[in-house]
Amino acid sequence: MNNENSAPKRYWYGPYEGYESRSQRRLQEDLGADEAAVEAILHLRSQVIELQSQIRRLEAELNAHSASQQLRLARYREVSYEATWIELESQEG
Repeated sequence: MNNENSAPKRYWYGPYEGYESRSQRRLQEDLGADEAAVEAILHLRSQVIELQSQIRRLEAELNAHSASQQLRLARYREVSYEATWIELESQEG
């Protein structure tokens, strides 16, 4: 026997209904959140998404900077080793 209360909820949304309005409806209907709480939740969610985006951008910049620094360090070491060999050769000659 399949009881109506135990069946999973199905949500049917119109093709033009946006994510925010669907989320608002679910928060109000499923969780009983009032309009002010829904507005605060959706605002905070938007901020979290924006902050996550900024973190990904900063991580990419940091990785690029780190790779650039590693390349510069490798070049410096190469030049330094060459200069050391040249100096040693000139001292021997």
